[in-house]
Amino acid sequence: MKREKAERYLKIGLFGAVLTLIGDLLIGAAKFPDGADMIQGYFGIALTMPAWRPVLGGLIGFAGICLEFPGFLTICPLIGDEKSLNSRFYKLAIHVFLAVGGGAVHLPCGVFMWLYKSVSETAGKAAGYDIAMKYLLYFMMPATAVFSVFFIGACVVQFIAFFKGRTPFPKWYCVFNLLIGKVVFNMVRQLGNTAFINGIATSNMSLSAIIMFTALLVGWKKYAVDKEADQ
Repeated sequence: MKREKAERYLKIGLFGAVLTLIGDLLIGAAKFPDGADMIQGYFGIALTMPAWRPVLGGLIGFAGICLEFPGFLTICPLIGDEKSLNSRFYKLAIHVFLAVGGGAVHLPCGVFMWLYKSVSETAGKAAGYDIAMKYLLYFMMPATAVFSVFFIGACVVQFIAFFKGRTPFPKWYCVFNLLIGKVVFNMVRQLGNTAFINGIATSNMSLSAIIMFTALLVGWKKYAVDKEADQ
């Protein structure tokens, strides 16, 4: 991939990650009820926030994840030859990310919160909780399971490629990885229960993508071009 094309794709991906961040914050930037775990926390804030927030957050995040896809395409040629198993798996994984990540994972996060609030206001909290939990278990969890297999696999393949120096980038670029960022930003929850902290934790994927795409954008100029010039 040429530098100009990579930079263009990464800028699109970065813009998409920012949109996804906005969607995440609309969904999760709120104080959880005292003593609630993560899942119960989202149920709790669903009742207190305006109904438009999870709806808009889900839609914006869905659009953002679609726009992140070009950014991931710039990593494909770095993984290895396009015929190699790792490269083919990574390419398949990011297509699964495009197909499942937005419409089957992110958007339903907003849907289940809206569903819980809407049904609770109409038929009571017990009915709302029952329907929302079934939606979570019957629809979101299977889609998330499929997504997680390919997401984790792609992150591991990417980490190994960078860590073993198979790319033009320094080996330490392996830290710019969505799985690492997801774990780090999720750990922020241990710092307390505020809208700011919960917003950061909810945005673990989008914040990781922003950091990764920015690092790659800088790296394509600083490292990849130098290697091309040496060849």
